[in-house]
Amino acid sequence: MNTSAGQNADSAEKNATNQNETAADATMISLVNGSDSPEDAERIHWESGRRLWRTVEKNADTITAVGHECVKSVVPLDLLRYLYLPRHPHDRYFDTETRTLSYIRSRSFLPVKSLPPGQRKRILVTGGAGFVGSHLVDRLMLMGQEVIVIDNYFTGRKSNIAHWIGHPNFELIRHDVVDPFLIEVDQIYHLACPASPPHYQHNPIKTVKTSVMGTINMLGLAKRVKARFLLASTSGMYPKYPILHYPIPHLSTQIYGDPEVHPQSETYWGNVNPIGPRACYDEGKRVAETLTYAYRHQDHVNVRVARIFNTYGPRMNENDGRVVSNFIMQALRGEELTIYGDGSQTRSFQYIHDLVDGLILLMNNDCDLPVNLGNPDEYTIRSLAELVRDEVNPDSNITTLKAPVDDPKRRKPDIARAEDKLGWKPTWPVRQGIQETVHYFRRQMEAGLV
Repeated sequence: MNTSAGQNADSAEKNATNQNETAADATMISLVNGSDSPEDAERIHWESGRRLWRTVEKNADTITAVGHECVKSVVPLDLLRYLYLPRHPHDRYFDTETRTLSYIRSRSFLPVKSLPPGQRKRILVTGGAGFVGSHLVDRLMLMGQEVIVIDNYFTGRKSNIAHWIGHPNFELIRHDVVDPFLIEVDQIYHLACPASPPHYQHNPIKTVKTSVMGTINMLGLAKRVKARFLLASTSGMYPKYPILHYPIPHLSTQIYGDPEVHPQSETYWGNVNPIGPRACYDEGKRVAETLTYAYRHQDHVNVRVARIFNTYGPRMNENDGRVVSNFIMQALRGEELTIYGDGSQTRSFQYIHDLVDGLILLMNNDCDLPVNLGNPDEYTIRSLAELVRDEVNPDSNITTLKAPVDDPKRRKPDIARAEDKLGWKPTWPVRQGIQETVHYFRRQMEAGLV
């Protein structure tokens, strides 16, 4: 074989690929500027997805793909980024002069895996238009599954999943899980419930109803159609607080409360206040877990429970009161970054793709015990603030305010069960995740969406 000729052929193929990518980008830019036809957008949308599927490979040094081969959830990272961090806005155009937003209707979709009917599952995702739910929907769709989303849009946004509307494998239904819902499905990911303090404290009775009645309805559905049910629980409740009149952006929703053990494993029962301002969420999730295992023991429903620790990433709500989004928005707006106390308290931060990996692994695993999904690496609040500041605006100042009463000093999950039963552990470095999240919020600001 002529080695030189083979190398020349490879070089020519790479050059052609690069030229096609450049042409694709140029066509997309001209489309956004209104000078080309919608047919060009359809072609570029499809060609971009087809090209990105070819990049599915694991690299020890750089994260280029997410997912696990054992559950066939591996997806190229750039393909997911095409949905939440597109190089050019492929579905909208923002006019900075008139501050108007034009949406570009697309009749094509990114390529998804083709599965035979016997392997393709019908999957219901409650709260599928939210932060976590929308990323889970993206992954399930690209895996080739049929996905049904129900959401009442209290905290979810239709724009998070608008790119799938009209796809033959996708269905979106506006529905509140507090009301019964009947459908034939194979799996249920029950994510519906506001998870940030400003949202779940806005209507505490509704929050309790969502956790309790919504879970009863979804468990009843799972019982009726013999579907596997996964509850998105929480690392627990907020610590024991009196009524507070100031924000507490450094705390995460924890089922373990203000922990008396560290790190927190699934066998730790927690330390919570059942009548505090956060009890609507904390106790709601505890009852949801109780209901889940009651249905398992009494009616033999096939259940899974994920206790989710601090998670961040694109599509977070900019006003959710969480420390990552708070710091990023303050830095992007040129404001001082505010920390409470001296900033020595630690938290763990898990990137959204790691969480989605864990949820899919758990759903398709035989482990029916509660499983912690979180990042065991601890960061001080001050070091996180410095990381965001350096990434966005090194000239930003960091200021300190009085620490809330009983602010927990440490928060860290024990993920031994996830590693042992699921073969799961987080892989995303915090810095890389922060970079993507900053990129997302910057794009949102440029488009006038925040």
